This record gives sequence, C-alpha cells and structure tokens, in this order.
Amino acid sequence: RKINSSSSLMFPRITTFTSLSSSKSTSEAPGAQNDSSTMSSPPPKANKKREAHSSTSREKLTRIGRWEEMHGNYVLAPPSMQQPRALIHFLGGAFVGAAPHVAYRYILERLSDRGYLIVATPFNLSFDYLTTCDSIIDKFERIAPMLARQYGAVPVVGVGQSCGALLQLLITSLFPDTPRAANVLLSFNNKEVSEAVPFFEEVFAPLFVGISEGVGGTAKLESLLDLARAAALGELPSDELLSDVSNNFASGLPLPFTQEQMSIPSALRENIASAIQPTSTALNEAGILSILNQGLDVIDQIPLLVNEVADGARDFVPPPDMVKTAARRAYRARRTLLIQYKNDGIDESEEVEELLKEAESIMRMKRPMVTMGIERKVLEGNHATPLLAPPLDLASRLEDVLGETAPERLLYAQADDTVNEIAKWLEEAQL
Repeated sequence: RKINSSSSLMFPRITTFTSLSSSKSTSEAPGAQNDSSTMSSPPPKANKKREAHSSTSREKLTRIGRWEEMHGNYVLAPPSMQQPRALIHFLGGAFVGAAPHVAYRYILERLSDRGYLIVATPFNLSFDYLTTCDSIIDKFERIAPMLARQYGAVPVVGVGQSCGALLQLLITSLFPDTPRAANVLLSFNNKEVSEAVPFFEEVFAPLFVGISEGVGGTAKLESLLDLARAAALGELPSDELLSDVSNNFASGLPLPFTQEQMSIPSALRENIASAIQPTSTALNEAGILSILNQGLDVIDQIPLLVNEVADGARDFVPPPDMVKTAARRAYRARRTLLIQYKNDGIDESEEVEELLKEAESIMRMKRPMVTMGIERKVLEGNHATPLLAPPLDLASRLEDVLGETAPERLLYAQADDTVNEIAKWLEEAQL
C-alpha cells in the first residue's frame, strides 16, 4: 500500500493493514532492485529449545505500573481513558531497546499524562536493521487494528532515541505501508560498526568468533540466562532446563547419574515451591520480578550478537551511506523534530537535519505542494539523558520529600525538559 499524497496520514484502519516483508522494505532504496543481497543478511540463528524454555516466562511477565503487554508491545493508555491526542510509537536505543517501558519509563509516562497513547515496541539489537524494522512493524501491526477500533483515527508519531531514531528514519523511508504523521528523533546517530564500537575488528570480532566456535558455542551462556530467567520469575528451573545445563557444563565429567536423569523429584519440587512462594509473591507485588525479567531481555541479546559476528557480520545492513541515500530519496514524514543534547559526543542530528532538508527538496520536485517541516532543538544533557530518571511514581514520592528541587538534585530535570519540548512541539504541530 503506497501513501496517497492527499492522505492525512492518520492511524490506518483495520482494513488497510497488510503484512510487511523485507522485500517490500527496499522500495526506492538505492540498488534494491538490482542486488537484494546488499540490503539483507542471514537472520540470526534461532534456538528452538531455548524459545520453549522462555515461553512460560513470557506468559508470566508481571505488569509494571499501568503498562500492559500486548502481542510483544508495551502499551500505556492516557489516564482516565481519554481520547488520545496521538499515538506515540516509541523505539529505544541499542540494548535498552529490548525493555523500552523500563529504560524510558519516566519520559513515556510523562507523555502519557499529557494525553498520548504510548506503544513501546521492544527489539533485539542486530546488525541487520531491515530485519529489525520488519520485526518491529510486525509486532505493531498485531495490535494496531484493535487500537484503531478502540480509539478511531489517531495520528501516529514515531519517536526514537539513538538506534531507535535511526530505525524510525528507516521505517519512514523504506516501508511505504507504515506512514507517520510526524517523527521525533532523539540523539540520532548513523555510524559504522568500527566507529560505534571501538576495537570491534581487533578485539570483539575475534572474541565473539572464539566464543561461538568453542565447545558448546553460546549454549553455556544461554543456559545461564535461562536459569536466571526462572529465578527472576520466582520459579524452580524445569527438569528439561536442568538437563540442558548438565549437558552444557558437565559433559565428559564423571557423575553419579546420567545427564538425562538430572531432575528434581516432584515431592521435593512442590515443597521448595511452597517455601519460596511468599517471597516470590512479595517480590512480584513490589515490581522487582518484572524489572529483573526486563533486565534479562537486555542481556539476552548478547548470544544473538555473538552468533551474528561469528556468521560474518561486520557492518550494519544497510550501511550508513546507503541509509543516507535512502532517506534523501524516500523520507516521507511531513514533520520532524530533532532533539540534540549539548554534551552528546556521538550525536549526528546536524547531519541528518541537512539530509532531511535535501529530502524535502527532492520531494517538492515531485510534489510541489508538499512541505516537510524540519526543526532541531538543542537541550542540556547527554546521550543518556532520556534514561536518567526514576520511575514516575517514585519521582512523585521523592518530590514530596525533597520538594521542587528534586529533579535538579536527582538529575532528571533534563528528562523533564525533553518531555516538555516534545509535548510543546506536538501541540503546535496540530497533527
């Protein structure tokens, strides 16, 4: 589905949603029709057994505040179920993007209080940006029809920080079936792997290859993460998981039992479960188990990246130059706000501002009546500013104790400035 120039770019209705594939994402991308291999790479290897171990944990993830998990997205409705001003589709930065509703909880809840419907879509960091975008869109489209029925026509605004800002740019440029009324790009950067990760070729690439090719590959790390996941759920590990741990760590060692016999007797399992249940319930009600689970989602990306590097990944797909060319030719958001922080040494907001102005010039040659508003704001802070704030409920309690100086004393006044700038810009845009 192509965007109609007369479209209001409102929230697509249920009948307009289609499943996107990575082949569609190369629309108007340079070289896409001639050599699709330049725009894609083999997907990360899936560990089916490990997915089975984690399935129960996914079902039992506890809620954090007013957040609700829906088909792989984290959704936060405006308070009092009011009609939202717009839907903010949020993507976080590298690694922390796997738990956006935890890492960016403060600024997202502040925006929700301003009347915005928040959909934060987690993603695993990968060298293949196109596959990542495809996964993000697939998750979003699973809930979009339901939200459209509930709220009607609502403008969709893409908001992303760091890597998430880059992904929003790619989605708006290469995925024509995913329109955006506007984009807010925080701390944008589009660097090569060698610049983004110091000593990547000299240290990390050989290290990751060595880990992958070692005895058991990444299986040992994955087993430890699965054990940690069970503990974070307040559960005992399954017999199947214990058997896998035994296979990965005790292979070749003289044991008084076979690895297949690695299990906890049912009666003992029930007694232990009963003993730990009060503690588990208390931790769950305090929200600690949820935070631990989301922290493991962040760490869970490491084995995937190790395997990608071992399979030959050495740069992002598409690489920075191709990202620039694609955005220059096909970026379509009518309004874009770039937020840059004064002490952010890796920010490239000025470069992308010039790039998007070129995109507007190219667009106006095709459609003279179309305008693209592009604005850049420079705020106090650094690359981590959107992350440096306590949860909103905790911040409210701290402000009761410390008074109006709490934001400055606890270093989240700059996060408030970010929220205020986004909300002000969206209100003035009258989407």
